[in-house]
Amino acid sequence: MLFEILMRACVNHAWQSQTLALPNPSVACAVLSGNHEVLALQTHRKAHTPHAEVLALRQAFNALSPTPYPKHIDPLDKESNYHFLAQNHSDLFKDCTLVVTLEPCNHFGKTPPCAALLEQLHPKKVVIGTLEPSMKAKGGGDRLKKAGIEVLSGVLEKPCNDLLIPFTCLESKGAFNLFKIAMRLDGDYTGKISGQESQNFTHNQRTIADHLIISGKSVRTDRPTLSTRFATPPYEGLCNVAILTRDKTPFEPTIPLFGVKGRGVQICHEVKQLPLDKGFNVIEGGWGLFASLQEYVDMLLIHANASLQGGAQHATHQLNKRFLPLHSQVLGQDILAWFA
Repeated sequence: MLFEILMRACVNHAWQSQTLALPNPSVACAVLSGNHEVLALQTHRKAHTPHAEVLALRQAFNALSPTPYPKHIDPLDKESNYHFLAQNHSDLFKDCTLVVTLEPCNHFGKTPPCAALLEQLHPKKVVIGTLEPSMKAKGGGDRLKKAGIEVLSGVLEKPCNDLLIPFTCLESKGAFNLFKIAMRLDGDYTGKISGQESQNFTHNQRTIADHLIISGKSVRTDRPTLSTRFATPPYEGLCNVAILTRDKTPFEPTIPLFGVKGRGVQICHEVKQLPLDKGFNVIEGGWGLFASLQEYVDMLLIHANASLQGGAQHATHQLNKRFLPLHSQVLGQDILAWFA
């Protein structure tokens, strides 16, 4: 029961960064003391930065060590954090338990795998939600067992698997398409809707995406910039834009999105011209665009102001044949609801 409660906390924490670590999976890890006190809870925030286990161990180090973690080591430096923990753990974690949503990786990349680090730190127990689906990274649990570390796997396996849908889509077919819609309580989705925290999350996603896909109607009506000005560190960058329009009238060049330096804009008059077959694509729009593209959509994300009641009735009517609810969370003044 205790580990299920803690795993649920990890799952909820990982959803807060869902899609932001792509092409890596969304993973969260907690570190417990020998008395089951929670010392750390962290999530893998962005590709090419430390994995959830490393970030959690970094946080727990300060709770256990008589000397603080060196301030000069950047929390986002994957190699420096890994090697510092490997060389300076001083058996601090020998009575600890790690609770992690995904089996620690067993793949050698820019740094050795998390399983190798845990093999050196040798915590008492590692509790795993679900096993690694990637052939190149699997085997971490077996490695820990051979090192004499107690391993418990399959705790809240389905919710932990649900977290992996964006990652497994990219791994299996080379593309993951997320449809995002923001709506008010009454179901209206015109004009500015989302609170600041939701805007931050959306702009963070835009920095990770390969393409942002919108309708020509939105371009002509809203005249958007489609910027990432509300993105929060460590998220930065700009994705390309693809516009789906059956109206072949040229767009006004003064529309702000066409003036963003370094951005590619593709105008598509047919669905088959959209870049839906590769990379991570965010589709932003209303139910009309969703109806046109839903067979290509892997997940749907609804940003709702206060409640899904009322406005969501229309959404549920359209989703009940194919899409099922996965997770919901409060983000500032909005509720985020994920479907797949």
